[in-house]
Amino acid sequence: MTPQPPEELSASSLITAKGAELKFWIVKTNELAEKKVLNVSGNVDTLRANLATYYGLDLTINPRTEAITAPTVNEDIRDRQWADLAAMGVEWRDKVRAGIQFKLLTQDKHSAFPILSAAQDLLPTKNNGAPTRSVHSNSELKILPTAAPVKLQSGSGHSSMSAINPPAPTQPSVTIPSTINPSSAAGPVSQLEVAALDDLSTAIAGLERCEGLQAIIQQIESGAVKAIRDRYGPSKPDHRGTADASWSKYSNLVSKRERLHRILIQDFEGDKERFFGFFSVPPPAAKKRKRAANEPTTSDEHFRSFRKIVEAVPWCEADLTAERRKDQYLGADGNFSEALWSGQWKTMNSWEVWREIGRERYVKEK
Repeated sequence: MTPQPPEELSASSLITAKGAELKFWIVKTNELAEKKVLNVSGNVDTLRANLATYYGLDLTINPRTEAITAPTVNEDIRDRQWADLAAMGVEWRDKVRAGIQFKLLTQDKHSAFPILSAAQDLLPTKNNGAPTRSVHSNSELKILPTAAPVKLQSGSGHSSMSAINPPAPTQPSVTIPSTINPSSAAGPVSQLEVAALDDLSTAIAGLERCEGLQAIIQQIESGAVKAIRDRYGPSKPDHRGTADASWSKYSNLVSKRERLHRILIQDFEGDKERFFGFFSVPPPAAKKRKRAANEPTTSDEHFRSFRKIVEAVPWCEADLTAERRKDQYLGADGNFSEALWSGQWKTMNSWEVWREIGRERYVKEK
């Protein structure tokens, strides 16, 4: 009997799913089956085909047959916005450093949208000498003194209109030439721009400085780590292809955090209370002292280092592989029996079994 796919999984969604999403559905499928029925390794096409075969989904259907709904502000859109913003910031910083003016629009807004100028010229004004922002403006800009604020008062319509359109000021206008020395006007601003744009690099460095287990998980869930991969990482969804020249600086930073998040999602099934509880450690005896009333507390100081956790992944996997080879887990056919393993360890995940067999460690064995 063909198993029923989850409600969110259909042939249409399977056709458009990327590598990370396909692996998520495979993990979900194994959880629903309460055993490993599909493997998360393989390329995107293999993962997609395995899911389709397992659930009996026809991938030859035309995805357009399903109703097309308007896109929503979801995680994917947010991540692409962050990636585009980061790319724009890098371009802005590079141009400022090179002494080139950075423009969001390739041409003046009035040239790009003539209707703006035409509409502005039609606006009524009580002062014919007031400047306009039209492309037909004079080469000189006249700046008029600002009128004093007018308090709206209740009364007739005439008084209301007078408040909205106060009489033109009588003080003389000040004329400023339209040609200004760019170096004198742009110098200080450029320095501020460079300082602000350098904060992009500071933000990335902030990810690296953050060590606390809870803070790292918050970073990942905020989309910051994924945004760095999308901006600098390999171009293909399976983490292959051409990467940005800066990727070598960030790859280790990103991959370790992604590995930690996989432990939370796959091994602990997204249960943060269980996850943080497992990796909590008692405070050292030397730190068991009474805190001052104004002394801040750091919740992350009682959790195991996230780097130590990630480094322990291959040790955990190797020890569990050795455990599975023991005779007590061999079935009648002489092969490993998932049923015997589950009978022994019930609902324990890999890390909990690792602790139970007495092999848990976070320092490499000599």
